[in-house]
Amino acid sequence: MFRILIVDDEPSVVDAISQTMPWPELDVEEVFTAYSAREALAVVEGQYVDIVLTDIRMPGMDGIELMEAIRKRSGRVQFILLTGHAEFEYARDALRLHAADYLLKPVRDEALIESIRRLTTSMRETWLEVSSQRSSIQYVQDHLPTLRSDLLRNILEGRLAPEDVREKLGLLQLPFEDGDDAYPVVVRIERPHQGRHDRALLEYAVMNVAEEVIEPHCQLWTCKDVHGYLVMVLKPRTREEAGGESVSRLLSQWQHLVSHYVKMHLSIVYGACEAFPRDLPVAYEAAVRTLRRRIGRDDGLLTQAGYAAEAATVPRAASVLQTPPSISHLFSAGLWEEAKEKLLSIFMEVESLREADEAVHADVLAEIYHTVLAACYHYAHANGQTVAQALKCEHDLSFYQSPELMQSVSMLKHWAFEACLRLSTSNQEEIQDARATLIGQIQEYIHVHLAEDVSLQALAAHVDMHPVYLSKVYKLVTGEGLKEYLSRIRLERAVKLLKSSDLKIYEIAGQIGYFNTAYFIKVFKKAFGVTPQEYRDR
Repeated sequence: MFRILIVDDEPSVVDAISQTMPWPELDVEEVFTAYSAREALAVVEGQYVDIVLTDIRMPGMDGIELMEAIRKRSGRVQFILLTGHAEFEYARDALRLHAADYLLKPVRDEALIESIRRLTTSMRETWLEVSSQRSSIQYVQDHLPTLRSDLLRNILEGRLAPEDVREKLGLLQLPFEDGDDAYPVVVRIERPHQGRHDRALLEYAVMNVAEEVIEPHCQLWTCKDVHGYLVMVLKPRTREEAGGESVSRLLSQWQHLVSHYVKMHLSIVYGACEAFPRDLPVAYEAAVRTLRRRIGRDDGLLTQAGYAAEAATVPRAASVLQTPPSISHLFSAGLWEEAKEKLLSIFMEVESLREADEAVHADVLAEIYHTVLAACYHYAHANGQTVAQALKCEHDLSFYQSPELMQSVSMLKHWAFEACLRLSTSNQEEIQDARATLIGQIQEYIHVHLAEDVSLQALAAHVDMHPVYLSKVYKLVTGEGLKEYLSRIRLERAVKLLKSSDLKIYEIAGQIGYFNTAYFIKVFKKAFGVTPQEYRDR
């Protein structure tokens, strides 16, 4: 769907085109209007438009100058120029600026419809080409390093199913396959030595050394993780180079060369992943845990990730609990269905422990409870509420303060889903109330200022909303488009004035916002089958 801006210093021309063209048939979603080139520039500053339909001869800035100014902002906007003068100079400028069409006024509806349809068809074909498989492949090639890093980060965070990983590995030309032996390496790049302050450049230098030392022996895949650590996944190129000893030797050499020549310390923990990609997130977490528990804030150390040595005496809460996206993130973003799916995954994992006859430690339930409650607090405070207000329990604080919630999996599960439901209901009510207020403001403004500028841009400016958002929300709530509502109110006001006043037809037209009396008569007759005077005389 396209967006069009109509520009002419004759309001009647703008109104006639904006209100009479079969826009849905032309695949036009939004129609913006402007009565001068300066006003048109203000529209373009605020929102994107695909097509500008503009008169050439206008006071102040003319249509050619407008076209040049918009071209500087966006090279993709297309132009249809209207003029009452078949002058060679205008035609030459239109060709120079690659106008899509050049029409003489008064333009017939059929000619304008055909011009717009031809242009939207051409633009649609262009965008289909941009989004085609060939263009997508070119995009992948152009952004390969970034896309590879993003993929690795998503695997480490457990965001992707194995089948999705397989597909993306091939697309991104990564030499890793299901079941490969791989070695995740977590690297903390420590503060530079005295006098070396450009950290970003130094990190590039660190990676250059890694490529020189490690890549001849191992496939190398890297990213930055959520902690800001450098994460590398190594895959030995030959069987002879496989094994922790070979990896340790390469990492030790790299660490030494970086310290000696780049003057930076590296703290390194490496692990082993026997079945890529399934085991990679677990091996990565073990390496991060080892870095935290065995290296701490010391620097320049190299060690292997501990598994048995790092075994916890208290089982971790469901592993999905802290895996991105977090409950807090989902609540804050208003992604309620995704939040319920997240909670379901958490409790499915907890309940699987009971099915395996393993006791669910009280600390596990406490972590889940406090994580969900903290997300509720964050959501409430971000919305200027107390948590009791957000959860609709101001008269029953025990809803979220009861210690019993942490004593039973079933009670905790019921409470977590109920909290999610209450927040989502509160959010939906807030949206509905805000939209009802917005609709009321718009309708009141139209009734009071009917004889003035009540264009979509003016209405949007009045309520400080984006015009496209306003237009879509209005129709979503009322079932009627803003243009249809405005036209209906004008005609209703016209009928009332025809019946109850002695105002002349042109005076009525002015009072309801029609600048051109002939156009008002045309619109009225189309709606009622008779002219305004004939309607009054009945």
